[in-house]
Amino acid sequence: MESLKSKLLAFGLPGLFLIAFLDSAGVPLPGGVDLVIMLLSWQRPSSFLFVALVAAVGSTAGCWVLYRIARVGGDKMLARFSPEKQSWVTEKVKRNDVLAVMVAMLGPPPFPTKLFILVAGAVRMDWRRFVAAVFVGRFVRFSAEAYLAVRVGDRAMETLQQHYPTIAVALAVIVVVVLVARRLLAGSAEA
Repeated sequence: MESLKSKLLAFGLPGLFLIAFLDSAGVPLPGGVDLVIMLLSWQRPSSFLFVALVAAVGSTAGCWVLYRIARVGGDKMLARFSPEKQSWVTEKVKRNDVLAVMVAMLGPPPFPTKLFILVAGAVRMDWRRFVAAVFVGRFVRFSAEAYLAVRVGDRAMETLQQHYPTIAVALAVIVVVVLVARRLLAGSAEA
């Protein structure tokens, strides 16, 4: 898999799209998408948002594959996870599907992102809401990583590894605050 990733990386942005797609569709690649985003952003600082966009679109397409598989045979795929994890994630997705999926997309490994995707498919989450939640979550995460690479340079991966839990929580809090604010504003506009 490492040699496949190296070959795809040589293709630049199209390679990044394929790496993000494969990684999100369940084909594990060493170092994942994060390292490639940082490398390409560091090499092309003026294009860091475009790098994040390409990765987010590729990742969303890969997640869509898992989502569709789970809509058809989700129960069999969910059997890989403990019943406790399944019920916890199912409850989160059923209660607030967009927020649960979006925050899952921000989570660092070993956060069970794939489980959230599979549950979203198994509980028949609306596909438009699913795609929007995945894309926004991934774009926020990948934009932050790309920006970090531009600002910190070759120390970006080390910085990310040291502070990822803090960074992920901060990004998740920002997303939650924005969504709550939108709900409150929509509620006050209706009143």
